[in-house]
Amino acid sequence: MALLLTSLLLPGCMSLDSFFFNGTAVTEYTLASDVIPAEALEEVSFSTDDDLTLAGVWAHQPVASAPVLLYFHGNADNIDAYMGQLGDYWSFGYEVFIFDYRGYGKSEGSPTYDGVLTDGFAAVDYVEGATGLSVADIPFLGLSLGGSVATRVASVDAPKVLITEDMFANGQKLMNDGSGLDLPDGWLLVDEWDNAAAAAEVTSPFLVIHGDSDTYIQPESAEEIFEAITTDPKRLWLVPGADHAEAAQTEPELYRDNVACWITQSCTEE
Repeated sequence: MALLLTSLLLPGCMSLDSFFFNGTAVTEYTLASDVIPAEALEEVSFSTDDDLTLAGVWAHQPVASAPVLLYFHGNADNIDAYMGQLGDYWSFGYEVFIFDYRGYGKSEGSPTYDGVLTDGFAAVDYVEGATGLSVADIPFLGLSLGGSVATRVASVDAPKVLITEDMFANGQKLMNDGSGLDLPDGWLLVDEWDNAAAAAEVTSPFLVIHGDSDTYIQPESAEEIFEAITTDPKRLWLVPGADHAEAAQTEPELYRDNVACWITQSCTEE
């Protein structure tokens, strides 16, 4: 990535917003899972306020009373690539909904900063309508870019709880961490993606998870976000030995317990 960013810098100031999103348009999903039975997976579609059709997938529980979890995936790949995470949360007992942002997978359109935020609000509206629940009854969990979307949505429509994993503090820091360069502010990103500022507007219980060995987004981002959070309760969990998007695989039992108790607000002080 450093070589790519360096070559992009040569002509002068330009935007990396178009490189920020790494989804691929597909006509079919491969929803293979070693954990979730095929009959529990349901593909659906829903509309955004700007009249795009987005694709989503439910991982249903066998009991209708199972709690619902809305999952916002990261910037790389489509729903297919997150079946492992979907299986984790499904195995925890949640009815999980995951969706593809515009331009990802079977979702229409092209991704933009404003566009993916619109998609996040549309996903909440869809889940509320499909389940009969209020957003206040629905926990949000967002990975990396998904944390950005979930945090901005949560700052307007407060969920039951907000959990972010490996979220960057702001776009400039992400570019610096990913490239290994100390880049001038505003050179590569038109939008600031200031997640720390957005986190300060969240009123829901807020859990920040970050791998302490994350080489893509440095754990200092999590600390900056945590300091910005004004709601109570809030918690920061730096997962020992976890790289980017590897917290659940590194500490599976602790991850399950921390997510579950945060959603139910039954965590005990460590």
